[in-house]
Amino acid sequence: MSAQTPLQTGHVAVTLATRAPSAARPSAAAIEWGVVSALWKRDLLRLVRERSRWLGVVLQPLLFWAILGAGLGQIDTGSAAAAAGGAAQTDYLAFSFPGILVMVVLFTTIFATMSVIEDRQQGFLQQVLTGPGSRASMVFGKTLGVTTVSLVQAALCMLAAPLAGYALGSIAWLPLLAALCLGAFMLTGLGFALAWVVGSTHGYHAIMAVVLLPLWLVSGALFPARDGWLGWVMAADPMSYMVDAVRHALAGGVAVGAGSSPVVSMTVLALLACGAMALATASTRVRGGRP
Repeated sequence: MSAQTPLQTGHVAVTLATRAPSAARPSAAAIEWGVVSALWKRDLLRLVRERSRWLGVVLQPLLFWAILGAGLGQIDTGSAAAAAGGAAQTDYLAFSFPGILVMVVLFTTIFATMSVIEDRQQGFLQQVLTGPGSRASMVFGKTLGVTTVSLVQAALCMLAAPLAGYALGSIAWLPLLAALCLGAFMLTGLGFALAWVVGSTHGYHAIMAVVLLPLWLVSGALFPARDGWLGWVMAADPMSYMVDAVRHALAGGVAVGAGSSPVVSMTVLALLACGAMALATASTRVRGGRP
């Protein structure tokens, strides 16, 4: 058998390559969804592996809620609530439960977005950025994963809703789901942008303690809206609209003690969620903690 010359061998290789069917290139939508689904599944796997840590995120706010409710008993919702047809005195367990539900989502987003710093230090997110997916798909995938984890935590917290006086059959579940999802998107977007810029977990925790936790305190979670300068602060607080939206949904309509109507709270919350997602996407263009 005669050996083939290099020319003949190359001719056979070219012929086989021509006849072989070319691999179908994935579409842009498939690439984007691949990035989103991979990051979403990654957060769910982290939830499964760290169940004790995530369970503590639920138990701590519920314990805080039970102690406050037992200590305060009744709360004055003010003359505005009485004029709207509600009682001037409301059980504090029922009043503070929407704020505790928001607190669970807040704690979940803080712990989950802290992993952005770790993923950057390990080079994982840099590898995602060098892939064919866009920055927006990376942010959306992370946000979708954190939102799913937040909904799981909120579902565990909702088991205590009858103890707060909320009948499960009278709750507006779709508005509640929308409020929790939009609120999780807003908080995750803000946390993602901050975690991307801040270079250490210690600095991230410090900023969260100084910014987000005070915003939760003056959001109407612990006391109703007041007149004067505090009322203006509560109206400017983005977390106030999340608390109001959750409060209306738990009441099955219009809740007593909320600072804004159901339509206003949900609309503002949706706009804030879109703005936070845009901010998180823009923050991914910051390198090494410096613009």
